[in-house]
Amino acid sequence: MFKKATKHQARLRLALCGPSGSGKTYSALNIAHHLGSSIALVDTEHGSASKYADRFDFDVCELTDFHPNQYIEAIREAGKAEYEVIVIDSLSHAWFWELNETSNAKNSFTAWGKVRPLERALIDAMLSSPAHVIVTMRTKTEWVLVDSPRNGKPMPERVGTAPIQASGIEYEFDIAGELDLNHMLTISKSRCPALTRTTHANPGENLADTMLMWLSDGAPMEESVESRANRVKEAREAVGLDQESVRNLIKAEFHGRTSPRQLSSQDCDCLIALIQQATA
Repeated sequence: MFKKATKHQARLRLALCGPSGSGKTYSALNIAHHLGSSIALVDTEHGSASKYADRFDFDVCELTDFHPNQYIEAIREAGKAEYEVIVIDSLSHAWFWELNETSNAKNSFTAWGKVRPLERALIDAMLSSPAHVIVTMRTKTEWVLVDSPRNGKPMPERVGTAPIQASGIEYEFDIAGELDLNHMLTISKSRCPALTRTTHANPGENLADTMLMWLSDGAPMEESVESRANRVKEAREAVGLDQESVRNLIKAEFHGRTSPRQLSSQDCDCLIALIQQATA
């Protein structure tokens, strides 16, 4: 039942929160640019991310329907296409959809019962993606009085507060931080010890390097369920074997299992060899 815990190499799960004008999109792209060479960006901000296409090389999917399933489909397609980094700009629109869906229902309690599983499925899609995932989230904007650096007199300043999102969602991510209007990122939650309670002006290469060093420290990353299933599917299709025949092979050789998704990477290697032998 129990086994020795092992730190494995992993993919990044990063949340960037901030008010309008804090540089969430630019910062996400700047960090992504130093995490991998291929970037897929899910844009819910009416194409605003493409304004940075002269600064960064990335592909974009512009959503106009913010149903969580639309996000999930885009994340899965990006994973299948083997993008190294997925940027979701922004996740807040999925929350707006949820609020609209429940507020227009006759019984909001029943409506939330239907919406919460969609929200959970979206979170699971982000966490299980084979790519690094960076999401941006809007924060509520408030005005506070601060002393002017020129004359010391109070002056209003716009600040961001809590993310406009389901309460506590930032804890689903490895690292979460808040950007202010001076483009200063303050890390508020981190599983990476080197980043705990740190600040980063115009976050980009240095922050990405620190995160990559932490992510690559450990045992080799386990192959994803999706990757294992795809390898078996490709092997099956290459020799013209149907799904039922593969299922029978699994039942015969791997006790109690019926699907490639239930097998380890090593078992999938053995299964692929059996598939190839079956038609030799």
